[in-house]
Amino acid sequence: MKFTNLIDGIKTASPELTEGYKGGHSYGVVTVGSENLFIRKGFKVYYINYKDADRIFRRIRRVNAMMCCENSELEIEYLVVSAAGKELIEVELPGKKAAKLMMEELKGSGLGIELSAPASAMSHG
Repeated sequence: MKFTNLIDGIKTASPELTEGYKGGHSYGVVTVGSENLFIRKGFKVYYINYKDADRIFRRIRRVNAMMCCENSELEIEYLVVSAAGKELIEVELPGKKAAKLMMEELKGSGLGIELSAPASAMSHG
């Protein structure tokens, strides 16, 4: 199985990455491994080592939707990964419950990654 590094785009076929991917917990397209975070997008599986990530956080976007006879707002959950002060990827999560469980797993891992949105992201959206 080939994996693409989220930072430099280099493809790698590594038994360690395959083992981490298969042994991790999946939340939709995101898999939380012991050393790496994996994100499936199309036919590619991206990865980032937790040591290389600056921040991993949830972003909630409100989307207007027509429900039955009236307009309503839906909250769509996304996972954002940033490194070197730059957002690398944003992917949709399967829902609020999965997003909370995934973030709790990351918090409990003791990896020392910032798991909250930067202040500028919170004030703008």
